[in-house]
Amino acid sequence: MTLLPQLFSFALTLAALVALGRWITRQVQVLGWRLTANESAAAMAYFLVMLPGIFLHELSHYVVARLLGLKVGKFALGPRRQGQMVQLGSVTVGSGGALLDSLVGLAPFLSGTAVLLLVGYRVFDVGALGIAWQRGGWGAVLAAVNGIWRVSDFWLWAYLIFVVSNSMIPSQSDRRPWLTVAIFGGIALTLAYLLGGLSVLPEAAGIHVAGALQALTLGFLFTLVLDLIAAAALWIAEAAILALKRPRN
Repeated sequence: MTLLPQLFSFALTLAALVALGRWITRQVQVLGWRLTANESAAAMAYFLVMLPGIFLHELSHYVVARLLGLKVGKFALGPRRQGQMVQLGSVTVGSGGALLDSLVGLAPFLSGTAVLLLVGYRVFDVGALGIAWQRGGWGAVLAAVNGIWRVSDFWLWAYLIFVVSNSMIPSQSDRRPWLTVAIFGGIALTLAYLLGGLSVLPEAAGIHVAGALQALTLGFLFTLVLDLIAAAALWIAEAAILALKRPRN
């Protein structure tokens, strides 16, 4: 198992998941507006639908900030207008510098990834899909997927994946200190490469990293498929609402 192709597959799957998640976030809010014609009601509807994921997002900030020894203030849940934006939850955290602030901002993504992998591999046996692909390609994967629908409490687990995957992306304020960390991290990696530090990494380490990336990619890919199904349902629902509201001659 080579590292570079697996890294590319992981990055591509993650980018698709983030892009689709942003579309779904907007679409759920648009659907709420179509149904209620009231901005506050639409925000509350979205908040209630996504509540488990929002709670995990804010709780992750809180727990990591406490573990890092940062000062933590108010923990709040519920839609509140902040200028032109609607805030669905917040945790007040004192700054600990760019690195610690970045870790706090990254916490929802890490906890969300852990939940997706746990549900994907323990409940839906996503690992079997990877084995099926290696043995028989898409035909074997489709045959393995056919049994997933018979998982006990399928819709409950699918809903959990949906809300977690669409709430774990760090917000704009979470990403604010990342630029500083990225610059210093890039400089450190460049120096290590120029000094030959990266060439001494054991081959076994690369194999383990590639294996971990493969597990993450399969988990995200499974989540992406469920999100695509949800996105199609949201699109159809909006089209139906628009058709019902269209004036008839």
